[in-house]
This record gives sequence, C-alpha cells and structure tokens, in this order.
Amino acid sequence: MRVSEYALADEDASGLGLVSAPALAADALAFADAGLPTLPPVVAEALARLGLDAERFDAACRLAERNGSSADEELIAAGVIDEATLARTLAAVLGLRFEPIRDDASLLRDGRGAFDASERHAKTCDTAMRPRLYLAPRLDRLEGLARRVARAPELATTLRIATLSDIAAKRGAASASERSTRARLSLAADHNRWSARDVLTPAQAAVAVLVLVALAHAWFAAPGPFWFAAHATASLCALCFTLFRLRVLVGTALAARPRPALPANRRTVAPAPIYSVLVALHREAAMAEPLARAMAALDWPRSRLEVFFVCEANDPETIMAVERAIAGEANFSVIATPRTNPTTKPKALNFALPLTRGDYVVLFDAEDRPDPGQLRAAHAAFEASSASLACVQAPLVIRNAANGWLETLFALEYAVLFRAILPWLARRGLPLPLGGTSNHFRRAALVEAGGWDSHNVAEDADLGIRLSRLGYRIGTIASPTSEIAPSRFLDWRNQRTRWIKGWCQTWLVHMRDPRLACRQLGPRAFLTFQILFGGMIAASLMHVMFAGHLLAAAYAYLVHGEIYLSAGVLAAVDALNIALAYAVFILTARLVANEAERPLLPRLWSLWFYWLIVSLAGLRAIGQLFHSPHMWEKTPHREPASGS
Repeated sequence: MRVSEYALADEDASGLGLVSAPALAADALAFADAGLPTLPPVVAEALARLGLDAERFDAACRLAERNGSSADEELIAAGVIDEATLARTLAAVLGLRFEPIRDDASLLRDGRGAFDASERHAKTCDTAMRPRLYLAPRLDRLEGLARRVARAPELATTLRIATLSDIAAKRGAASASERSTRARLSLAADHNRWSARDVLTPAQAAVAVLVLVALAHAWFAAPGPFWFAAHATASLCALCFTLFRLRVLVGTALAARPRPALPANRRTVAPAPIYSVLVALHREAAMAEPLARAMAALDWPRSRLEVFFVCEANDPETIMAVERAIAGEANFSVIATPRTNPTTKPKALNFALPLTRGDYVVLFDAEDRPDPGQLRAAHAAFEASSASLACVQAPLVIRNAANGWLETLFALEYAVLFRAILPWLARRGLPLPLGGTSNHFRRAALVEAGGWDSHNVAEDADLGIRLSRLGYRIGTIASPTSEIAPSRFLDWRNQRTRWIKGWCQTWLVHMRDPRLACRQLGPRAFLTFQILFGGMIAASLMHVMFAGHLLAAAYAYLVHGEIYLSAGVLAAVDALNIALAYAVFILTARLVANEAERPLLPRLWSLWFYWLIVSLAGLRAIGQLFHSPHMWEKTPHREPASGS
C-alpha cells in the first residue's frame, strides 16, 4: 500500500533502524497522531508488534517508492527485521499459523508449468494428502488478505504463512531435477548446432579427414615444399593477428580516454530493477568471507539486489564457509549444484539462472573484488543504449601483479585485452570474446541466447559470438573488477590450456555453417571473428615453431656457415613476426598500463619466453580437444600474502 506520494529524497536505508523507545502505535490512530495517513488497523497492529514507529515505516515507504519495491522488503534488506519475525507477526495478526514448508510435501503446479522465482505462494500436498497454501504476504497488501480470512474462516485450515525464502527454496527443490537435466544438456537440447557437445559435426569430420589425407600426400610427395608452404601459411596467420593488434594500438592511441558511464556517487532513477549476481565457487572456502564483503559493498539498493553463491553439492566445506560468511545478509543465498557431467562452470550457471529474478544478471568469480559502483555503471550503460545492447564487460585488473614474473606478464596481458582490444571491438560494434567474469547481461537477451553452453570450456567467448550472431551488441565499461593471477605454473598452464581448448571449440561451433555465420554476423564481423579466434589459436601455437626454426637456422649457419635460401627466408619472416608482435604488445601495454603496472613494464623483456610457454599450453589444448574436450581444469584461487 502506498502510504502517500513521497518526494524521491536521497534517504539511506540506515534510517530504518529499530527505535529503542516503546512503539508509538498500538493501532492506526497512533499513525494519524504522528501526522501520517491513517493505516488499516491490521497493518498498524503488525507494525506495533514489530516495534516500528511511524517515522520508520514512513522512511521504508519512501525507499520502496524510490526503488520500486515494498516497505517490508526495504525493512528486511536494511536488517531492521528478519523474514521469520515478519512472517510470524503477520501470521499472528491474521489469526493464521506460521509454518515452515515440510520437506515431504509435494509442490503442486499451478498449471502454467514454467518456474517463476518471484512467486510469493506455494501450493503443496503432504504424504497424508493434506493440501496447504503457503503465503508470504506483503505489508501493503495485508488488509485485503485479512478481509478475505475474516469472510471465510475455513481458510485457516489450509492457509499458512511462510517466509519468501522458504517458498523460493521449496520451488527451487521441486524444479531441481528438471533444471539439472536442462543444465546438463543446455544448447544440445534445443540448439544443437550451437553446442560444443560434439567436437566435430559429421561434415566437419569428413572435411578434416580429406584435408589430413591431402596434407599427408603432399608431405610424402614433396616434403621440402610442403614444410615451406605450411610454415609460410602459419606465418601469414600470425602476421594477420599482429596487424590486427597494431590496428587496435593505433585506434586506442587515437581514441579519447574512456570515461565511466556513470559517476560513482550517482543514484539510479526509480524504480531500480532487480539485479541478480551469480558467483561461482568450487573448493574455495578460504575466499568466502572476503568475497561476501565484496558483494555486500556493491552500491545497489539492497532490496533490489540478490546474490547467489553457486557451489558444488559435493563441496560441503565451501558451502558451510559461505553460509557462515553471509549469515544475516538479506537476499544472499547458496545454490548447491548437483555433481553431474559435464562438471563445468557453465553447467552450474545454467542450473542457477532460473532461480534468479533480476532484469539484469552479472557473473563474478570467487577471487573477484568488483568496484562498488560497477552495477550502477553497467545499468547506466544499458539505460543509455537500446535493447540491442545485450551485455557489457567490465575490465579485469590483476591485484597481485607485482608478486612474481608469471603474475606480472599475466597482468599486462589482461591490461592489453580489457583496456585496448575489447573496448576497440565494442566501439566498432564488432563481436568480442567475453571475459569469464564481470559480464553484465540483460536477462531477456541471455535467455534468448540459450544461456551458457555447458559443454564449452570457454563459454564466455562462445556466448559473446552467439549474441552477435543473434543481432545483439556487447559494450564495455570502465568500472573494474580486481582479480588474482595464478602464481603457480601448473595452475597457469591448466587455465591457459582450458582457454585455448575453448577457443578451438568456439571456432569449430561457429564454423559449422560458415555461410550462415557470415550472413548473421555480416562480412566485416565475420572476418573479425576469423582473425580474432583464428589468430588467438594460431598465435598460441606458432611461437614454438618460430623459436624452433630460428634456433635450427642459427645452428645451421654457425656449424655449416650457410643455410638454404628457403630456410633463410622463413627465418627472416619468423624474426620479423616475433619482433613486430613483441613491439606492438609492448607499446600497447605501455599505453594502457595503470599506475601500479607501469613499474612492472621492464619485465616485458621476457615476453618471448612467456609466449613460448603459451605455445606449450596450446599444444596441450589441441591434445585435450580430442581426448577430453569437456574436462574443466579448475583454477585454484589463493589470496596473495600481501593482501589487496
């Protein structure tokens, strides 16, 4: 119920605190005496039982008016009251029973079939065939429910009051089996042509066999010319990717410094949409407390924010750690994902997505510490654009960059990607591979795209291309997320293997029908896709070949005093490729490095060695692509000793 028309003042939820004096009202007259509109007696009685005075309720109504929520949602979000206390109080004033929903009760469908996480009621039937209707009523609609109960006292036999969380949990449990099946299949169920469940289609497999036979024949027939042609082709691919990066460097240097879409102190215009946050964790109990603090610090109306920590059901240590960390936090909850194949992050996200209510959905990882204003910046970007903007990507910044050589090179690599390449692509409306975290989606576009491919281990990059094929755009914002780079070589190797394997999966999926992909993307975007993904894959594999050929040519010259002309030409091309790629990367890194990263730039002298181990991970990825394509090698996250 709207108490009155209020000005949208900038009150803070802290103004909703409990008063220490006795409640002003025992009935509606107390609110009239306080100069506020008279409330229905049942509402006034509920407020008196809750220990809330007129001013506190008025403040809650003002916040609800501004945020597009309800007074009770604001009171719960501010920590003034908890759900259980509110439900017990409403049950008492209505003359009904407050009752948690029994575990053995079966949820009765309402005929529509579709799962709706926002429903405030649940119909059940227990093992004794006793029907129950559980309600989580709102304060502003209490009067109508009270009248109905008064007119039909027999409702008290079946009507029960429960918390909204209890109802949502019951609905979630009832839909778990269906959600699990859909999450496991994901795109393979309804859009198999976009699913990486099969590495190759029959047509692709046939083409691959023909190409391999032709290459083998050419090798046996003329091994020298074959290797020259193969090497030259690989060099050309690598050169195309380097020239693409050079174009990005020039464009970034000429472009004005991007400004945040929205100042950090700006408030979103009412009503605020619901924002759903999904955080994926696995065996990361130590990250629970700092992660919960980071999520609680997000600048968004708490009544319109829901945070789900998505854990594996067979990881009780992490689940318990998260539950301890979020105790008392309104709208923070844990989702336990069944341990089924494929054991991938996108499958877990697909399992959790139907439980969210938000108009917008954002992903974070366990080690993420997003800028508190990031949600407002993303929302401002959506509001300033048309519905064709499906997603915005926030930049990722490495906070342990100075801890070691591997972390430094990783951090500078991220700087080039998130502050140069992705913004350059976004400004031109070209397809871009999303990062694995800090993706903000319009929920409608995400659902239309089918969510994430549970069988693609680079589900983020794949989703970015799929959204582009559906006619959507992807943007970038400046509000960053702080992340941790792997500090152990094996962790880094496994992560990089997964990425390159996923890029291969993504390229193969979207090349199943090249003509259709070109028609959907447009020739310019299709060419960008080829350069971007083909270049990333080729560049990750070529450095071993380039380094090996240069060493062989140098050895031949030093030992024999001469080398074949063809070998010399290739060696010169390889040296040019390496030098140009090296120079472009260093110049781009210098251009976009932040204050913390600039002192680390001298470490780029060893970039050649970093790219060499990238190639080793790339070779490992190609092997995995065919013997374990869906294996997800989880990257363990450890907070650096120096903190952040």
